[in-house]
Amino acid sequence: MTTPIILVVEDRQAEQYVLQHLLKRFEFDVQVVSSGEMALEALSVMDYAAILMDITLPGMTGIECTRLIRLTEAKTGKRTPIIAITARTDRSDRDDCLACGMDDYLSKPFTPAQLQNVLLRYLCEPSQPA
Repeated sequence: MTTPIILVVEDRQAEQYVLQHLLKRFEFDVQVVSSGEMALEALSVMDYAAILMDITLPGMTGIECTRLIRLTEAKTGKRTPIIAITARTDRSDRDDCLACGMDDYLSKPFTPAQLQNVLLRYLCEPSQPA
């Protein structure tokens, strides 16, 4: 079985480091990019098991990037789980994330267990009936 690869879209180096460390500890492979534009480029050449998307990015925001990803996926029929990771905690921010096509939302700071649980929710295949 192949190790899932998670795309981390985060512009702050300290947070990139923490996410990369946690994901490797959870036995995921990780690719890190620092902008929405770089995320779209990465997605054009590789498939990912999930995307951790910061909302506040230089240039294209995480919400704009997610909208473009979902438009592309509508043409291909595939869907990659996108989880917002943001320090924004207002209810309207969560609503905006979900409305643009993100699958879930983690508010910073979060615990390692919260991160692992949200990823496992989207990456674990349901058990086949016996």
